[in-house]
Amino acid sequence: MLLIPSAWHNWYKSSGKGHERSRSNNFSGLSAPDASSISSEKSVMETSSDTDLESQPTHGSNPGAPVSSLQDKKGFFPRLSRLDLKPSTQTTEDAVMGTSDGMTVPFALTASLAGIVPNARYVMLAGLAELTAGAISMALGGLLQANCEAESYEATLRDTRNNIAGSAEQMNEIIDGLYDSWNFSPQTLALIKQDLQNSTLEGRTKFIMQFHHQRPEPVNNRRYKSASTLGVCYFLAGLLGLLPYVFVTKNHIKLGLYISIAIEVVALYTFGYVKTAINVGWHSKENIWKALRGAIYMVLVGAVAASVAVGLITGVNEGQHLTE
Repeated sequence: MLLIPSAWHNWYKSSGKGHERSRSNNFSGLSAPDASSISSEKSVMETSSDTDLESQPTHGSNPGAPVSSLQDKKGFFPRLSRLDLKPSTQTTEDAVMGTSDGMTVPFALTASLAGIVPNARYVMLAGLAELTAGAISMALGGLLQANCEAESYEATLRDTRNNIAGSAEQMNEIIDGLYDSWNFSPQTLALIKQDLQNSTLEGRTKFIMQFHHQRPEPVNNRRYKSASTLGVCYFLAGLLGLLPYVFVTKNHIKLGLYISIAIEVVALYTFGYVKTAINVGWHSKENIWKALRGAIYMVLVGAVAASVAVGLITGVNEGQHLTE
């Protein structure tokens, strides 16, 4: 029996052709006794399932039952367990990018200024200005990137629709190249080509965009969501290292620097651990070690960025003193 990839199988079912074939061939190979036995087995299964549902305890029928008897395999709240609370991949990428940049760039700036500026208020104002400009820049960058992706998708969609509108040969070449590595039989490929040719132009275009170009249709509010995620994450992450300079007196700038370093180390470590654990998983010893390495790597990146900034600013400042 030929195995068709799940992606093609889902498209084939959603187009309606799979349902027509299944309805016409459901009992074509069965004799009359086989069909009757199937219907009798179906009634038995329905009766047994109703009995099982009635026998299950509920909160209203047996309030004194133990907690373990009231929970199912999905936990205490089966309806909540079915909700998809995980953010999209693009939103996660935007949040990671904005947070990582916000933790390193403003901290490197304030740490370098703390070594040469005698007043903590100046460091705070400079850091706040950088935070605002950086957040706006990140948001505009995300907006422009989303616009470019949408324009590229529309151009590819238009070219694909024009190419396959009246060219069956080009459509067949795309199908041959798409399923060449699956080692399908000629009969299966012919069936796929025939179904696609019988489909609408919009259906064929959507199929080529999804399986050949691998370009999903962009979401309408994607550009604004990406821009807001990048800007807000950058500003909030950078604000962590700036807060100590707000609460210390203007002459205790070194104290603000030390507190800022401690906060940034903890924040970078936590962010690196969580970011890696989201990708690899939270359980098993191997995943924990990967998360720990990701946390240490994030701390090292922040330390290197701050050290380079401090060294550069200090060197430029010392050079100006020598020339004066």
